[in-house]
Amino acid sequence: MAKNICVILAGGRSRRMGRDKAMLPIGEETFLTRLIRTYREKFPVFVSVSEADRFPHPDADELVDLRPGMGPLAGLEAAFLKTDADLVFLTATDLPFGNVKLAELLLECIGDRDACLIRRRDGGLEPAFAVYRRSCLPALQSCLDAGRRSVRGVLEHLSVRYVEEEALPGCDLERMLMNVNTPESYARALEMLLGYSL
Repeated sequence: MAKNICVILAGGRSRRMGRDKAMLPIGEETFLTRLIRTYREKFPVFVSVSEADRFPHPDADELVDLRPGMGPLAGLEAAFLKTDADLVFLTATDLPFGNVKLAELLLECIGDRDACLIRRRDGGLEPAFAVYRRSCLPALQSCLDAGRRSVRGVLEHLSVRYVEEEALPGCDLERMLMNVNTPESYARALEMLLGYSL
């Protein structure tokens, strides 16, 4: 198995959207099928789910959480425990405009660090569009064992490479990292991609 993989987080409950974001249509695809198509150009793609057979897809294998209900950290834990990947590019299903070249850039930038994240101009971090090394597994398991679900909490215990937004002048991060988690943001995404509104 390849040492670098892509894991799409699709285990959330989509409370704010009111329906599964992975299955939202965007053009002739769903969010999930769009992301699988985007990233399988460069990576073996896995879909992180809370239960088996939730989103079967011929071009991606499922990774079922070992600790359902514990959020993205559980998906990352399963990725390292159920594959032999050294580096995991992690992305969320509600980032439909994610870009494979940006993912590759993060992989190039991680160096010998445990993780590589984008830091926005306002200081905000993008932990759900980031690269994590297997070396972060003990820290994230320790957090999960303690009942802590926050990815940001794990970062405090890792050696992290931050890629500053200013270092990415050719990237439209407002689009690439647009988080679509409400009906309003979904309407904006459709307008951006397809030129019409709901």
